[in-house]
Amino acid sequence: MTRFHPKRTIQSRSSSLLLASVGAVLMCASAMAQDTNIQVQGTLEALIPSSLRSLHIDKPYVDFRIDLGADGTLFDAMPIKSNHRELLPAAHEVLQSVTLIPATKDGRPFRKRAKIRVSFYDAEQRAWRSGASMSPFGDTPADAARRRIYANSASSYFYDISDKADLDSPLTQLLAPRRIYSSQEGVKTQGKCLVEFYIGPNGRARFPRAIESDSNDVAISAALTLLKTRFTPPRKNGKPTYVMIQQDFEFR
Repeated sequence: MTRFHPKRTIQSRSSSLLLASVGAVLMCASAMAQDTNIQVQGTLEALIPSSLRSLHIDKPYVDFRIDLGADGTLFDAMPIKSNHRELLPAAHEVLQSVTLIPATKDGRPFRKRAKIRVSFYDAEQRAWRSGASMSPFGDTPADAARRRIYANSASSYFYDISDKADLDSPLTQLLAPRRIYSSQEGVKTQGKCLVEFYIGPNGRARFPRAIESDSNDVAISAALTLLKTRFTPPRKNGKPTYVMIQQDFEFR
């Protein structure tokens, strides 16, 4: 005798539909909570400054190291590399013109440090490479002479990190403030901390990072104190540069 189980069949189908719906929701939630890197609204590409057009710089760029907060606050932005130091002011303007979207982890924005690149192009060179009948370079004798001079010494215009030993003069600490505490209550935690940081062209400490520390309070206090410290602006061959150093802190 054949037996029918209509209720069980309906329940089985309902369970399948329920499981499918739950799976779809979980997949949707997983997609929504996917980790993301810092995003850029706008363009990080711009016309090369007119004063540099005739040099025919190969793929002109400026790399920045940035520190972006969870709420989109740009805490710091430091040029770290470029194939022509005179691009730096224009690159800063480009960076200020875009909106940076914080990185996310598990669907939540968080503070992150990252490297981003600002690129430059010459509209006439781009059109020439696309087949337009025009000269891609400056056509005056002065432009040609300037381009030859640059080609023979292009590396001297590079902007990059320098070694302390290569600076024109030793680094000197000009301003050493008293300890800045990590909380308004001024928790006087004692301890030691080793911090790695950059000294920028203006003598300011940038992007401090605790390598070793007895506690979080000591590490934060060291970083806050360091950001108020001033050094002699580093120079190499008379040109602004930046260096990376390490410094010990001890709070008693």
